[in-house]
Amino acid sequence: MRNEREILQLLNNSSKVVGTKQVLKSLTSDELRCVVLSEDADDFIKTKVKVKAQEHGIEVIVAPSMQWLGRAVGIAVWAAAVGILKE
Repeated sequence: MRNEREILQLLNNSSKVVGTKQVLKSLTSDELRCVVLSEDADDFIKTKVKVKAQEHGIEVIVAPSMQWLGRAVGIAVWAAAVGILKE
């Protein structure tokens, strides 16, 4: 598990997609190198994202909370998932 500082650095220095729908779409399109998933997201969402990421061999990094992740990516709402795009 990565610490919050490492996750922040990854989020700030990478192109990304925000939100569960965008993450799932990008996973299907093979556009992501990893996914940051909130620890307190709904179990249904976490399972769906984890399964899709595993199918595509993509690492899943756990963020402390949806509120933390939303703030970390600079949006005014909470975020369950953020995808880090391939460079």
